[in-house]
Amino acid sequence: MFFDRNEIDRRIRQSIVKSERAIGKGEVASYIPELLNVDSDTFALAITSTTGDTYYYGEADKEFSIQSISKILDLLAALHDNTIEEVYTKVGSEPTSYEFNSLVPITDRAANPFINAGAITTSSMIRGLDVDDKFERVLDYYKLISGSDKARLMKDIYESEMETSVRNKAIAYYLKSKGIFDENPEEVLDLYIRSCSIGSNVKDLSHFGAVLANKGYGLNETKDLIPESIVSIIVSQMASCGMYENSGRYLMDVGMPSKSGVSGAILAIVPGLCGIAVYSPRLDKTGNSVRGKELLKILSYELDLNIFVR
Repeated sequence: MFFDRNEIDRRIRQSIVKSERAIGKGEVASYIPELLNVDSDTFALAITSTTGDTYYYGEADKEFSIQSISKILDLLAALHDNTIEEVYTKVGSEPTSYEFNSLVPITDRAANPFINAGAITTSSMIRGLDVDDKFERVLDYYKLISGSDKARLMKDIYESEMETSVRNKAIAYYLKSKGIFDENPEEVLDLYIRSCSIGSNVKDLSHFGAVLANKGYGLNETKDLIPESIVSIIVSQMASCGMYENSGRYLMDVGMPSKSGVSGAILAIVPGLCGIAVYSPRLDKTGNSVRGKELLKILSYELDLNIFVR
């Protein structure tokens, strides 16, 4: 992205217009009833550079639940509370061709921390007095790294997801039955769903991504917010596993480590350069934002963001 600010803005706006060909494609997630209440054609984009430069477009202040982007937070907290070896003896690191909420990719452990089984496992490794205390720690991590205190538990999303989380409950109990964790499955699931229900916007989410792109250092200070060793793990797992069973093709097309959520948000990272957050609720069959993927593919080309050809 070696252009002046006006040229960057022009190329971003041009990319947004090109991405409009994806408008109307895909469907809003329906298995969490409350997600059906969102405006399916909402659009927002934010890009934050590692030097703190920001670009916002669309409904950039619109709040949405981060959903599976929270898996980054679960992994971050688990790695903070445990050694790398302890975490990765309970969860794998490899991509899977199965759906994100499948029980199939669980053998002696879940395939990776970015499918539901993996994130439920990492949630079980977060320390605290009780579920409330553990969740406050996760939420505080997000507030610290995003540079905003606006993030909150979206209670309506949380309650809706808890009422319909039969598959995730089965996963939690299955993990417990295999001895992958010893904690109460109901409490572990509660923590996992609370994290999914964190409300944010693209501005704060892109700032969160920019810190990851900045090797864990704050953008306006020299303070180390996340150890570089943990950042390396998180970003590499985003690259290999962050877009569900579509991760390999997405990385070929876009070339940016990314993590999506079924709310329609995608967080993309360009190490050393920027964090990008896009929100568009219509999803493809793998649970990824249709317009979000299209826009990131276009931006990758227009701004020279593909990490494999930069």
